Amino acid sequence: MKKGYTCYGVSKKLGVSKQSVMRWRDKYESEGIEGVKWNGQRGRPTKLSISEKKELKRIILKGPISNGYPNELWSTYRVSEIIRKKFGVTYHQDYVGTLLHQLGFSYQKPKRRALERDENAIETWKTKTWPGIKKSRE
Repeated sequence: MKKGYTCYGVSKKLGVSKQSVMRWRDKYESEGIEGVKWNGQRGRPTKLSISEKKELKRIILKGPISNGYPNELWSTYRVSEIIRKKFGVTYHQDYVGTLLHQLGFSYQKPKRRALERDENAIETWKTKTWPGIKKSRE
């Protein structure tokens, strides 16, 4: 920009937003070359370190019951609670789904089954009762 370029012209040349160029210019003016050196990171720094993410994965693999919940279902809300309690970090539960995916987990919807379900009766119905009904209709 010392050579007469505008922020807009520099942004077009570099393929970045005009706001980025203006921010870099301001950093350069206030901190010099150190202010605009790349620190090796892109975007916002993560709230959990790599070791904390590994610990979170171990906690999740132990299951919800061992973490004080009444059933074996994890939800993003429950995981966000665990993160807040164990690591003192808050994440929105919508982002927790992304974090879980990064840790190798995927969304699983539990099958709805009656508690009174009798597997033996179901098998008997499938192998004996239903074939009899089917034959009588033919």
